[in-house]
Amino acid sequence: MRTIFLILIFFLIFLQKQALTEPKIIKRISETKNFAFDFEQLINDKKETGNCIISFNNKMICKYDESEKIIVSNGKTLLIKSKNSNFANTYKTENTYFKYFLNKEFLISKIKGNVIEKEKNFLLSIKDQSNELNIFFDKNNYLIKGWETIDLYGNKVKSNIIVNNINQVLSDNIFNFNLYN
Repeated sequence: MRTIFLILIFFLIFLQKQALTEPKIIKRISETKNFAFDFEQLINDKKETGNCIISFNNKMICKYDESEKIIVSNGKTLLIKSKNSNFANTYKTENTYFKYFLNKEFLISKIKGNVIEKEKNFLLSIKDQSNELNIFFDKNNYLIKGWETIDLYGNKVKSNIIVNNINQVLSDNIFNFNLYN
């Protein structure tokens, strides 16, 4: 009986923490129109760095430092171009894991009842038929601080980010593919 009581108390404490955390994450995302960040990305054992802007209207742009690769989403299509190539690869954004970051309402819907507290952060795991994504949120400011997934080529990708700017004034022109083709 005592064991059951202790388990019940632990479970209630866990639910209370989750009930307090999720609204804070949701509020933070709801108030965010866009955010700019620096990233460090590990693909298998290869490290890359760069910076990105994610706009919650399904758009983003990322520029890699050394490889000078560019990734741009105009809301429907994802363009990936490297400096060594004369042409860009394009994909439907909805077929990539970026669809989870770029749609605020979808992200918020996945948070409800699914955030787990870890030692250094909060974790949200999203799984569907073709993608699996773990998103990490900072325990202090409730911002996204990184993610892990498998990329289009089957490689394990881990990204750590440092948010530099939130809700900056953006020109929609920066997501125009003509600038990068």
